[in-house]
Amino acid sequence: MTIWEISEKADFIAGRHHRLQEEWRHYCNTLVQGITLSKARLHHAIGCAPEQQLSFVLFEHFTLSVTLVGGFNGHTIEYAIAGKDGGEPRVIAQAQLSSDGLIDGVINNRDREKVLNHYLDAIADVYNNLYAAMETDSPVTLTAIARNAHAPALA
Repeated sequence: MTIWEISEKADFIAGRHHRLQEEWRHYCNTLVQGITLSKARLHHAIGCAPEQQLSFVLFEHFTLSVTLVGGFNGHTIEYAIAGKDGGEPRVIAQAQLSSDGLIDGVINNRDREKVLNHYLDAIADVYNNLYAAMETDSPVTLTAIARNAHAPALA
């Protein structure tokens, strides 16, 4: 392989990688805008996180993380929850982000309302499980919260 062939491939790789990172940034911005501009009381506070992760503090006790995973050129968005004491986050849902800006092949990551609804669908079981625990005055554990979530089968 010549230097020019490698250079051409390197340009292709860099272009695709840049496009995916741009789409990830758009997704994060759209989701944050959807949450902050919504009139609904979701009890989310935006947390500080590295560039590859977006996090929200829920009810001042849980951290919901939204992360682009899968290494270089990873297209999987992972939704996870952790307790305020840290511990290992529990994956509750996953989605796919394409280089052309579609989430799960159908949702444009620039459509604030659809991105917010997709996110809320992904985390709905967290609210359902917290609500059920509060209704019965039961203590809440991370295991119980994540129990019925749309967690992917992890190998």
